[in-house]
Amino acid sequence: MKKINLFIVIPLLLIVVMLSSCSKSPETIYVNGKIYTFDKDNNIVEAVAVKEGQIYETGKSDELKKKFEKAEVIDLQGKTVVPGFTDSDGSLILFAQNLSNMNLQKFESRKAIEKIITDSKIRFKPGTWIGLMFYGGEEATADSIAELSRKYLDDIAPEHCVYLIDVTYNIALCNSAMLNAIRITPTSESPENGSIEKDDAGELTGFLFNDATSLINPSFRAYTKENMLSLVEIASNELLKYGIVGVQDRTVNKESITLFRQLIDSNKLPIRVYGILSSGDETYKEYITKGIEKDYKEKLSVRSVSIDYDGAFEYQLASMFVEYKTKNKVNPSFSSDEALEEFLIQAYDKKFQVNIKAVGDKAVNNVLNVIEKVQKAKNPKDHRTRIEHLEFAKKEDIARLKNLGVIPSVRPEVVMEDIQIVPIITNEANFQNMGMWKLMLESAGIINAGSDFPFQQINPLVQMYYLVTRQLADTTEKLTIPNPDQKISITDALKAYTVWPSYTAFEEEIRGSIEKGKYADFVVLSEDILTSQPQVLLKTKVLKTIVAGKIVYSAEK
Repeated sequence: MKKINLFIVIPLLLIVVMLSSCSKSPETIYVNGKIYTFDKDNNIVEAVAVKEGQIYETGKSDELKKKFEKAEVIDLQGKTVVPGFTDSDGSLILFAQNLSNMNLQKFESRKAIEKIITDSKIRFKPGTWIGLMFYGGEEATADSIAELSRKYLDDIAPEHCVYLIDVTYNIALCNSAMLNAIRITPTSESPENGSIEKDDAGELTGFLFNDATSLINPSFRAYTKENMLSLVEIASNELLKYGIVGVQDRTVNKESITLFRQLIDSNKLPIRVYGILSSGDETYKEYITKGIEKDYKEKLSVRSVSIDYDGAFEYQLASMFVEYKTKNKVNPSFSSDEALEEFLIQAYDKKFQVNIKAVGDKAVNNVLNVIEKVQKAKNPKDHRTRIEHLEFAKKEDIARLKNLGVIPSVRPEVVMEDIQIVPIITNEANFQNMGMWKLMLESAGIINAGSDFPFQQINPLVQMYYLVTRQLADTTEKLTIPNPDQKISITDALKAYTVWPSYTAFEEEIRGSIEKGKYADFVVLSEDILTSQPQVLLKTKVLKTIVAGKIVYSAEK
């Protein structure tokens, strides 16, 4: 038996240990910040060390710089840092499809129009719809559009589908590519109360009048896969400007999941997506058979499903105990109690999280009754069921949230908008059950917030402003806001966009706060919103967005 030469082995072991120690060193240290970690002790630190996309250590700037001398140092210059924001309700696909549609106050000049279309042409691939809607009624918008021509738009962007339209939908101008996209040809007949204009030779001028403008229907918009990949990439980067690092998307299906995976595989999806399937959809039927999908390459999970019990209050589709002033033509109940019960049992059995849209107080009461019945029968463990778009609820029903383990999920801006129409479409008695955010939080111990983009304001800081103040962002408009005591603290509003959405997505061990072992996703803000007056939220800017330790957006660029 050969003897081991310790004079050779020991130095080798020392080298291995040294190399191993070096491999543990972080690549980047962010220093000189006021970093709100939102860990269990709510620690505030100066610096964060990042390794391989995760938070390696937090602490004081000088100590981390001395400890990890080879790491790249990024100076936060005393700015406020908070965990990256997660929007609990948005559609990345719809946002992407509508990103090239712009609303303008008025028709300023041909030069201004040419710049907008030219910039969009550079930004978006050929075949993308570029739409400009003009809202300025007093600026003779229709006359301004009428001065242009199809050839004018063709010369600017012949390969993009371009249209201009005024807010009254009385007049629209399309280029040739747009006419082809909406299947208008020289032989097309005008609708009864509209006109598809043709010249004396029978050729299309590109102008549509009155009801003919409705032919510009988004459902006709058929993008190639290459085009959609580009649009979703652009849209996800747009969200980074608002500090959004994650989206809980309630509109995913087989096609969008495929797009997300392809972008993830090519390292072109900077945000994280929590996919929520729709009940009855073919994709849900497929997943209910094969089961949930967790953390695909740290960017995509599909483990949740949604069902609508009722609809929007503004369209009188919310199921209310106190009915509307005028009888609604549509039954506000989208789902029967029996169907909801069957759906819950199936989802719980397959370990899917359930999201139930229930806007009205009657809907909330019915939904809680069904949940209680199913839970008694099935006793699901760690189900984290959510009631989405929770807008009206009686106090006694809100008190049931805790025992049932149901998470309230709210849309702050929608509540603020609907407050203005309650006296118009229903009895003011409904005010007493509206937007009971503080009570929900006290009962459930948690509250989620989302924007419902692209249909509402995306900016999380504005949504937080509503939660904290229960006031309109336009402070010039004076309104009596019901239940003024139902606003929540800025700390809780921030948690509604960081810590708590991570919990509701079963991701609390990897996201939501700035602490060791979690993804290094955080946001640098221009103001210290936690020590300022709430109005500061409306002027606060996102300076940097960091995902997996890398700066993916910087306002300085």
